[in-house]
Amino acid sequence: MEEEHKDTRAEAEAGEPENNGCLKDRTKTITRRRSAKTPLPTILPRSQHPALLAVLLVHLPLTVALRNGLDLVPPMGWSNWESTGCSVSEDLIKEAAAAMIDKGLVDAGYRIVGIDDCWAEKERNATGHLVPSKANFSSGMRSLGDYLHSKGLQFGIYSSAGAYCCQATMPGSLGYEWIDAQTFADWGVDFLKYDGCFGEQFADVLKDSPRRFPFNPPPILKYPLMAEALNRTGRNISYLCNFPWTFWDLYKDDADGGEWVGEFCNSWRTGGDAQPGFANALSYVTGSEEYASAVPSGPGRWNHLDSLEIGNNRSFDVVEDDDGDGDEIGRESRWRLRDGGGGMNEGQEQAIFSLFALVKSPLMIGADVRTLAGHSLETYLNKEVIAINQDPLGKRGRRVRQDGDVQVWVVELANGDTAAVLLNGGSEQTVDIQLSWTEAGIEPPKTPMVVRDLWQHKDIGTFEGSFTAKDVDPESAVVLRLRRDKLMPTFV
Repeated sequence: MEEEHKDTRAEAEAGEPENNGCLKDRTKTITRRRSAKTPLPTILPRSQHPALLAVLLVHLPLTVALRNGLDLVPPMGWSNWESTGCSVSEDLIKEAAAAMIDKGLVDAGYRIVGIDDCWAEKERNATGHLVPSKANFSSGMRSLGDYLHSKGLQFGIYSSAGAYCCQATMPGSLGYEWIDAQTFADWGVDFLKYDGCFGEQFADVLKDSPRRFPFNPPPILKYPLMAEALNRTGRNISYLCNFPWTFWDLYKDDADGGEWVGEFCNSWRTGGDAQPGFANALSYVTGSEEYASAVPSGPGRWNHLDSLEIGNNRSFDVVEDDDGDGDEIGRESRWRLRDGGGGMNEGQEQAIFSLFALVKSPLMIGADVRTLAGHSLETYLNKEVIAINQDPLGKRGRRVRQDGDVQVWVVELANGDTAAVLLNGGSEQTVDIQLSWTEAGIEPPKTPMVVRDLWQHKDIGTFEGSFTAKDVDPESAVVLRLRRDKLMPTFV
């Protein structure tokens, strides 16, 4: 394939397509932006594809996590998807940024302002670039990125490793990884959420696109391709991968070894889109435990449980495409936001926030920050719990005991302290929950430990061997930090 190479940043920013049918006109040669570090695509005969796959699997582990040096602690921020869905605009993003600053969320560590799906026009322009929605992002993405940076915030954006993004309203990046990565870098993007919809349509819809490789990459390669494209831009962009769930089933067994995932992704999703409500949120935590050993997380590489639904009372319904208007592009349904179907009380919110923090999931707010208030806002602002999540050791918390509805989770911290979540997952009665130093990994087992309640913000006392939380409310948790201290009175 013969390609032109010229600087098209101005055209991409202006978003004026030379051919509105770019994706449909499969015979048109597309101009591609190229930096000095980006080699020309190599088109190999099909007989050599297996060999190319072998080479890629050997050489692609030039890690995005290690090469960009980002996310040594889990990222924190906000994304619009769970609260506004496809209703996204530069006005919304600026209002959300102002709310995050005014409500103390930025001071607490939440700095990413993330734009999710539906931000672009349905077709690329004639140079193959994504075109920001002319109605909703009229000032351009570079201008919006500059605005967020001027406020001390980070700019997050969304795409998909498929022909289209998940709502089928804008193109995905499969086959356009080099172009899109450079576009995002030119716009000043700091964080990319990379979804996984419509990958199966690669061969048909993008048959003649300027793709890097002349075949449909399997899921194992689609995310490393974008990782390498991001690396080539020279801009450090935090990279959230959204792997297919059937792929994750390969890694429930510790022996299978999924360590390579962190070689290409700063963070990776461990379940489907978040839905509001205590039971849903708890299922994301317990579900991620299945892969915790086989796909290990740590500094630069985090298991992402999706957005926190604290303060969100909106949920998604599946809406059938009965009108035959073709909006689905082969999909049987789409998601649509509706009010109701979620919401949590204060105890539930504190329990979920604490568990997300303990397992070192990135803390991404899913609620509408413009209206966030009351105990929901206070939950997000608990700096003592946030400190557990942001601990530099980066060790993931693990569940050490489950007795019916009672769960005990613990994690080791960098300064030698231990944090614990004592969860009553039942919905009917209070329970007493004991934490022993042995199951918490504290040696020797009779060590005097100062026990601090992170939601009461006070030291309870010094205990030897164990601590029992009394009358833990249904669907609530007691969250503790334990430190060695021999100066305080001992209670046994």
